[in-house]
Amino acid sequence: MKRFSRACAVLLSTSLLALSACGDDGGAGGAACAEAQACGGDPTGSWTIAETCLDSSMFAELTERCDAEIDVSGVEFNGSAEFRSDGTYTATSTLTGPMKAVYPPPCLVFEDTTITCAQLDQTMQDLIAQGDAPYESATCAAAGQDCACSLILAQSTTTGAGTWSVSGSSLITESNGEASEVPFCVEGSSLTMAAQPSEAGSGAGPLTSYLRLTRR
Repeated sequence: MKRFSRACAVLLSTSLLALSACGDDGGAGGAACAEAQACGGDPTGSWTIAETCLDSSMFAELTERCDAEIDVSGVEFNGSAEFRSDGTYTATSTLTGPMKAVYPPPCLVFEDTTITCAQLDQTMQDLIAQGDAPYESATCAAAGQDCACSLILAQSTTTGAGTWSVSGSSLITESNGEASEVPFCVEGSSLTMAAQPSEAGSGAGPLTSYLRLTRR
């Protein structure tokens, strides 16, 4: 039997990781996040992530073919950022914990090829054995017509550093020659940042997916 390709397993893993940042504050199948507004301000200082709120519409491109059910209530998302007065910044974030996903049949079709739940499970085991998976354990088993997967995300820490500036209500960061423009708002001891960079010409608008940090 032809084995489901590694690329497809990575795609599923990527969608899981993207959704996992929602925590219990929102996410696929959960309550929508309350909108926040970009107001600008001065982000200078040291900040710690206090809340992550990602609206499910943020993942429309990942889930447009199917309606996966994601349970990320056990995932922990922590991190901090420091914006210095000299225009430089550093940031770090850590993601770890258990999560579950239930994939209906449309989620298991790639390039006109349907894979089985057993094939998905085997490919995930192979990725773990190769040290090429974002999870330390994974089990997928048939649940009626669906495929139910339980995963333990390996602790993953991401760091970044570069320069920052403010333009209106957007925080502009540059790292390794790549610039990113993120709508934000500083109010007292709270810093709210959009979870995704702005698209060119899109404007800030209300923030439905964001990180909320508190001043240290």
